[in-house]
Amino acid sequence: MYLIDKNEQLTTALISKIIQSFETKDKYKLQRYYDYYTGKQDIMRKTVTDTTKPCNRIITNYCYNITNNYLGYLTGKPIAYSSQQEIEDIQTILNYNDVKSADSELLKNALIYGKSFELNYIDEDGEQRFKVLDTVNTIDVYDNTINCNLLYVIRYYLADTLDLNKGYYIEVYTDKEVYTYKSNSMYSSLETISIMPNYFNQVPVTVFSLNTEQESIFDKIMTLQDAYNTLLSSEVDDFQAFCDAYLVLKGVTAEPEDLQSMKENRILLLDTTADASYLNKSISDTQIENMLNNIDKKIHLIGNYPDFSSDAFGTSSGIAMKMKLLGLENTASSIVQNMTKAIQKRIELICTILSVKGADSIWRDIDIIFTRNIPVDEAAIASEINTLRGLVSDKTLLAQLPFIDDVEAELEEMDKQNKTNATLYSFNSDNASNTGDGNAE
Repeated sequence: MYLIDKNEQLTTALISKIIQSFETKDKYKLQRYYDYYTGKQDIMRKTVTDTTKPCNRIITNYCYNITNNYLGYLTGKPIAYSSQQEIEDIQTILNYNDVKSADSELLKNALIYGKSFELNYIDEDGEQRFKVLDTVNTIDVYDNTINCNLLYVIRYYLADTLDLNKGYYIEVYTDKEVYTYKSNSMYSSLETISIMPNYFNQVPVTVFSLNTEQESIFDKIMTLQDAYNTLLSSEVDDFQAFCDAYLVLKGVTAEPEDLQSMKENRILLLDTTADASYLNKSISDTQIENMLNNIDKKIHLIGNYPDFSSDAFGTSSGIAMKMKLLGLENTASSIVQNMTKAIQKRIELICTILSVKGADSIWRDIDIIFTRNIPVDEAAIASEINTLRGLVSDKTLLAQLPFIDDVEAELEEMDKQNKTNATLYSFNSDNASNTGDGNAE
């Protein structure tokens, strides 16, 4: 987090200073997070002094698994939006921006980097858009007051990815304008390209911090990840090189080239007084397997995500299942709180433009509903909902059903169905009444 005096003028020199500091202090950590997620981990730099020996670099990518398990758990079932008020205009904008995909990408970036950014803007057709930015090239700057208000967001990117000498474009978002600069590769010389008005009346970027420390979801298991990779790779090296047994030659005098010839031709020439045998390592496969299993358990424990491949999950139910998911749910609940704030900011920015067009600002009244993506007993949920009918609103009850993504749309369909049924019932009643009158005559 970068803090500056709220009265300090945003000069090109200050922008350069912030970017250079970010490149020096923060970018390495963010890039390391991304590398561990994609499998470019420390084991890939493993070397051996003897080039004739195996050098396996095996990765069991827990970082990838943890990220995608949390991602699927929280957004595998799309986030739902509902309100007691009319939000059709807001829902239209959300749908236009493929909000399901946007929510998933926003969370994924935060899980990997510990922080995620989403830019709100007006496109060439006058439509409201929002787009997740690359965390590795985005900087948020706050004032140094107790509230830490967001002052600026800086985004920089290559002007031409095929020609690094063409430098960078730098975009600076403030509460009133959007500045665009052209810079050299050292960010030391900025040329103003454009200054555009900002119609959102605040910095049009949503900042989503995964946690207070702004750390990746897998930050605390990275050393365990390295240990697992190292142990497994070394064991495969030993097996491949047959280093679990050493050849012992007794009464043999041989030159290095003779030994090399024996190794290549797989032949031993011994006289009557010589002897050959193997000396086996005392370490066993069971010991290696136990060490790997212990590291695996610690990764699941510290990473707060269960081993879904365990047979126990297939037989657990009720309270037992909830206890197995307790660590995952505790972390997920904290993530949901922070992501809800970020989504509320997105909706606030949407309502800001809608207010200019005459719409009411109702973003505070919109409920953001996360549904955990786990196997559920839909019959049991439906039974529980029926017991609450009349005590809780239909909108709240519908939001509990895992197979309903859009509560507002479902309410509209129910209203249409009720009107149709009412019409049919009224027709049948009138017809019966007319028939009764005819019989009376």
